[in-house]
Amino acid sequence: DMLPRPKRWIVNLVLKKVKKMVPAWRIDGAVRFRTALARGAGTRLEPVEVLREDIAFLQYTGGTTGVSKGAMLTHRNILANLEQTGIWISGSFEEGAEVVIAPLPMYHIFCLTSTLSFMKWGSLTVLITNPRDLPALVKEMGNWKFTTMTGVNTLFNGLLNTPGFAELDFSTLKVVVGGGAAVQKPVAERWQQVTGHCLTEAYGLTETSP
Repeated sequence: DMLPRPKRWIVNLVLKKVKKMVPAWRIDGAVRFRTALARGAGTRLEPVEVLREDIAFLQYTGGTTGVSKGAMLTHRNILANLEQTGIWISGSFEEGAEVVIAPLPMYHIFCLTSTLSFMKWGSLTVLITNPRDLPALVKEMGNWKFTTMTGVNTLFNGLLNTPGFAELDFSTLKVVVGGGAAVQKPVAERWQQVTGHCLTEAYGLTETSP
């Protein structure tokens, strides 16, 4: 309630959507989001010197290889990765003109890195909070002349089998990147048939930002 009205409205909307998606839970000692916001609003931000060698993220990884572990990524790691991806997409991207469909969770290194890369270009990113609702995702995609999209093989396959997807306007599409796991050849081939654009497979390790 301490937030300005516009910001409070946005926070309430996000909380309502999250409440529908998250099952009942309990963690002893947890601090509620509203409480954290209220505490933060009553404090003063003290500037901190951030060096390139300082840790930026403890990016958790290992879901496919064993027990999850936090990869220590520095600001230098992330910045170097943004330069790499920036050079790769510089051939077709225009600053401040791209519209990106981002249906992956931000806690995943693939979505985090790609979203930061697109921000560097001043792109408009449409963050999809619940990509499992494929009909809603297709409906949202229909609202935008999107030029870029990130995703995983299962998502692309699901979209190809969702009514209405084939009728979307793909005329402005430039780059579609699949990561997280291998993109299957049948999915890539059908994607190209339906959209008229190639599905590019990305590869990287979370430990290398990626």
